[in-house]
Amino acid sequence: GDGIGDLLAQDTANNLYRYYGTGNGTFGARTKVFSNWGGSYNTVVGVGDITGDGRADLVSRDTGGNVWRNNGDGKGSFGARTKIASGWQGYKGLY
Repeated sequence: GDGIGDLLAQDTANNLYRYYGTGNGTFGARTKVFSNWGGSYNTVVGVGDITGDGRADLVSRDTGGNVWRNNGDGKGSFGARTKIASGWQGYKGLY
């Protein structure tokens, strides 16, 4: 990436969007990352590179307490999800 923080947001139609940070305290126009991303997710976090490949990844939790990782592709999008944990329903959120 460009080293500037971005914002992820899910709309009521379950589309996931990225708002690119501008570096001056604001965000640019949104870009759709996923369509029909899933109404069962209650937390999504851009966690940085947790796979060690130099690309920012995405972590989410569903209402059943399962935690999922989507590997970043280095071009602003993410690959298919991989389950990385379960039993996380007792936490308020992921940060």
